[in-house]
Amino acid sequence: MMKQINFLTIITLLAFSLFSCNKGDDTAPIIEPLDDNSLPSAAILGVEVMEKTDDRLKFRMNIAVFRDSENIEENLNASAFAIDSLQIAGYHSGFANDLTNRVQGGKAGNYSALLLMDQSGSISSTDPENYRLDAARIFSLNLGANNNVALWSFSGSNYKAILDFTTDTANVIREIENLRDKEGGSTPLYRSQYEAITYTKGNSNKANKAVLTFTDGQNSGSGNSEEVVNHAKSQGITLYNIGLGDVSTDLLLQQAVATKGAFMYAKDAKQLISFFGNLDKLLSHTATYYQTEWTVRSKSGEKPFQGQGQIKHEVKVTFPFGGQISVPFSFSYQ
Repeated sequence: MMKQINFLTIITLLAFSLFSCNKGDDTAPIIEPLDDNSLPSAAILGVEVMEKTDDRLKFRMNIAVFRDSENIEENLNASAFAIDSLQIAGYHSGFANDLTNRVQGGKAGNYSALLLMDQSGSISSTDPENYRLDAARIFSLNLGANNNVALWSFSGSNYKAILDFTTDTANVIREIENLRDKEGGSTPLYRSQYEAITYTKGNSNKANKAVLTFTDGQNSGSGNSEEVVNHAKSQGITLYNIGLGDVSTDLLLQQAVATKGAFMYAKDAKQLISFFGNLDKLLSHTATYYQTEWTVRSKSGEKPFQGQGQIKHEVKVTFPFGGQISVPFSFSYQ
């Protein structure tokens, strides 16, 4: 009799334990962000249309979420992601989250990264506290021993090559500091990106080659975004674009997605710190991210997706510790 009681007791405890574990699976653990002067941020890693009919459209969007300057947010579930309804082709349309998977990062790969910093005149108003430079410092401090970084800036009518690829992070940080209070002129964005791609291809022997562009404005010089994308793809260069202020988010996102990079938009300059602090993980392909899938259709059964078009919207990410960020995205369909 005693053996039977013990056996039943063990079964009961196991069942209770399993029930408790399953019950907690839907609750994201609350881990407070570091007090490091940063704000949470996120980056779009990819957007693609999976299926389209006249009355509905399915798409996949990959998102990496950053809690602070040292940590990727890995504790989100499907309820953390939401997209508000939107007018599409004149019809009130809603978005349903069909799938949210957390994808673990892979094996680390060495990289070369060229930091291309916008020093145009408008930067003094969009980033008056120079958070972009603080963020670039953090990125440089996180540079692994087998990786290297170059530093360029652009303003006026041209770009300036400041440092060749190097592992001397102290020197990189000194040159970053020298950019403070030296903003002025217009934004030769596409020309600078094109030449940075050429330089990176010719001067890096790393497996992963990337150009990291920080900008707050529209291109004001020669060239166009399509030329930049085609050049990057032909040279095997990945584009990571960081936007702030009044910037063309859809073009910067298209560049990043087309080259298998990432796009991050900072509504608050302090978000740059959390993004740059984790950028090393994106470049080395070790970052955890979320694969989300969505269906969008008219609320009243109309057919908004006849023909071709573009969706420009934002996904809202809510954190377990409180607070929410909005991440812009866009894509075309046909």
